[in-house]
Amino acid sequence: MKKILVIGNKEKPAVLLAVDKIEPWLAERAEVRVDLDADSDTELDGVDFAVVVGGDGSMLRAARVVGRRGVPLLGINVGKFGFLTECAARDYQGVLEDVLQGRFELAQRMMIHCTLQRDGREALDAVGLNDAVVSRASLSRLITIDFYVDGELVTTYRADGLIVATPVGSTAHSLAAGGPILYPELEALVVTPICPHTLSNRPLALPARARVSVRAREFAEAPALTVDGQVSAQLEASDLVTVERAKEPVKLICTGRSAFFETLRNKLDWRGQPRYV
Repeated sequence: MKKILVIGNKEKPAVLLAVDKIEPWLAERAEVRVDLDADSDTELDGVDFAVVVGGDGSMLRAARVVGRRGVPLLGINVGKFGFLTECAARDYQGVLEDVLQGRFELAQRMMIHCTLQRDGREALDAVGLNDAVVSRASLSRLITIDFYVDGELVTTYRADGLIVATPVGSTAHSLAAGGPILYPELEALVVTPICPHTLSNRPLALPARARVSVRAREFAEAPALTVDGQVSAQLEASDLVTVERAKEPVKLICTGRSAFFETLRNKLDWRGQPRYV
């Protein structure tokens, strides 16, 4: 019998309602444990996969605390966008039936490992599925960012910030800042400046083996480092942020009910030809 962990954001009523429906249905077909407080200490021995009930934020958190430990993730969307999830809550029975019967594939998606070095010590160590972002604080002033690849200075940005994204994260903050969309199976890093003062500063695609370093300086108010929009730390002038491919990818369960380009059309409202009449 399959052993399944159900996780989600317990602060959201819609998640609790969905879990109340999904848990008894699953319990008739598998061994189920609901742990909405899942963290890095959650017991995962023998767990075949985790059902993540929520939206993209829940999937990003699950990738850090559960997925990075090798447990495949199946996302059921009760959030707004749900770009990373496999299906809407209304379709959970058909999708879960497919998975329990083995009708699925495991898709591996690269994650990033981000560290913050301050005065010779490690002030932050985190992994992310989407991106690492260095950005200005509330004051509307530019910051100066020295940007390195494998120890070589590439350029110095004057901008609102800088995004280092995975292919999965290329459809998130990086896309909003003008970055390209990468096919999720690629292994690469996308570096996208946020509102750069020099218009020739364009997004840059790098191989996944690249080691990216960022140092923020000349700022009016301390900028912040944010990983997946959920883990953050304020930066000081001497801080060095390093981003590289994480050792382990996250495994996402795909049933084939939705395809990448279909998701782009639906979620990003790609309509093709304009309506002339």
